[in-house]
Amino acid sequence: MRSKDCRHYSRRELIEIIYELEQREARLERKLEKTRGKLKVRTERMARAGSLAEVAAVLSGLFEAADETAQRYLNDIREQAAGRSMMSLPDGEEKVS
Repeated sequence: MRSKDCRHYSRRELIEIIYELEQREARLERKLEKTRGKLKVRTERMARAGSLAEVAAVLSGLFEAADETAQRYLNDIREQAAGRSMMSLPDGEEKVS
């Protein structure tokens, strides 16, 4: 508002205008802080989601490697068990399963 525009208002009216503008500014500040808080929460959720996705990918790879290792171990045990059972039979005889 220019000073020329203010001349036709009384002092009381100008004070009311200033008061209303201050009230509006306070409401907008509260709204801005509330919106910033929501943004912070959403940003943190997105960061956690990204972190959780990364952790899930790492764990998936870890579980796959553990499964492969367990399968190799079981295969080795089976081969050793099969070799021992063949060794315990007399020459020329095969174990029938």
